[in-house]
Amino acid sequence: MKNIHQTNMKWWVGITACMVFFIGIGTFAYLKMDFIFKGVEITASIDRNTNSSVAEITGNAKNAIYITLNGREIFIDRDGSFTEPVALLPGLAVVTLQARDKFGNTSEKEFEIVYKNNNQVALINK
Repeated sequence: MKNIHQTNMKWWVGITACMVFFIGIGTFAYLKMDFIFKGVEITASIDRNTNSSVAEITGNAKNAIYITLNGREIFIDRDGSFTEPVALLPGLAVVTLQARDKFGNTSEKEFEIVYKNNNQVALINK
């Protein structure tokens, strides 16, 4: 039986090529399936017109199939973008976005808004 030092160069090249091939396949599979590991990612912002007591939440829920705004379902387009109006009442308001993907992973983003008599708005992100 040959020991490891007596094997020929052709064997080493074949083993190395197989290892590179399988490592490449594993890396490619991981990169294509990372959405399963990451889950839902919510990015959102609140914009308000100074002449109105209505604010508009715009954002993106990457990989989401279901999203709610304060418990009410809102609609998203194919790439996960959404725009939804929110009425502001004087005082403190909490706006909560919750999203879920097809694998059951969930994510939540919460905003606190202080609205004072149609002239000032303070946004506190959590």
